[in-house]
Amino acid sequence: MKHIVHHLGFCKKLCVIPVYLLLRIWYATLHIHLDKASQKRMNSDSTRPCVFYFWHQNLFVAPVLRKLRKHRRMFGLMSASKDGAWLETLVKWFHVEAIRGSSSWRGAKALQELETHQNTRCDIIITPDGPKGPRCQCKPGSLHWTAAHHFDVIALKFTMHHFWQLNSWDGFKIPFPFSKISIQVQQISYTDAEHLNRLLQEQL
Repeated sequence: MKHIVHHLGFCKKLCVIPVYLLLRIWYATLHIHLDKASQKRMNSDSTRPCVFYFWHQNLFVAPVLRKLRKHRRMFGLMSASKDGAWLETLVKWFHVEAIRGSSSWRGAKALQELETHQNTRCDIIITPDGPKGPRCQCKPGSLHWTAAHHFDVIALKFTMHHFWQLNSWDGFKIPFPFSKISIQVQQISYTDAEHLNRLLQEQL
């Protein structure tokens, strides 16, 4: 079977608009809390890329990062599959640019595309256990790439105080409207990919 990067047609893209509007309303009801140290780290403005890591189960609340980091260009690493095509269209409405590829296919090519922005003031969003698990275990590809380029690494730990949890491979979490979400932002120092993996497992 030939691999291709899937994209949505025009009519399917229109179907995403109501979802985007619903999510904008949903996110407006959430109470986002960061402690002072996390706020300071989130307000940082490095002249080089910052790589943000968090688990796939927290992907629902990822668009709140766009509001917290609106002064930065933002890229999201996501699958080239049909599911990834829907996500690509949705995140574009939140002004996040999609780079398509994953550990199962086109991962190396996606990282090469990201390298063209290595001297750019931007953020790169990665869920290291995506797109299909195992849950809460880092895949090595992005870790080696991040370590090789010595990018700033930020671990995001989301604590949803009231949420639904789906019976999916990642235990996908959806916060209740008007609920509180605490975000702990931890900058990570590392020497190599294995060290980065250990530190991420401790922080996420």
